Amino acid sequence: MIALLVVALVAGAILYAFIMAKSPQQGKRSGRSKGRSYTSSPQLGDVRERWSVIMATSAGGAAGLKNAISEADKLFDGVMRAQGLPGDTMADRLKAAKPRFSNYGIYDGIWRAHKLRNALAHEVSFDLVPSQTREALSDFERGLRDLKAL
Repeated sequence: MIALLVVALVAGAILYAFIMAKSPQQGKRSGRSKGRSYTSSPQLGDVRERWSVIMATSAGGAAGLKNAISEADKLFDGVMRAQGLPGDTMADRLKAAKPRFSNYGIYDGIWRAHKLRNALAHEVSFDLVPSQTREALSDFERGLRDLKAL
């Protein structure tokens, strides 16, 4: 009985490996675009609607602020993608977008906001400072306005 179970498990594993080899992208996400929700160009109304949801989420304490920063970062990256900015990562697209910002302060603020998002996402012991996250949301909003998305 145990031998039959082992044979069935091995056969299942081989079948699974065969199926995954035939369709390598099935069930996988590309490394750099995890969680990105834009597969097509976001419309102006969609950006405004998502932004209002993000701002409402930010009122939900520390967890709401963390989520709002993450969603604002995704939205900003989606807008840059939709505008055809080149690059494999958000950082690459942000560098390409530099001339589109009305001043260096806005560009620098977007970088700070993106770095904050990265710290929140990747550093387990990161200490969330509400005033810093509200400033980051303000920077994302100013950047979206400069890109004519809000």
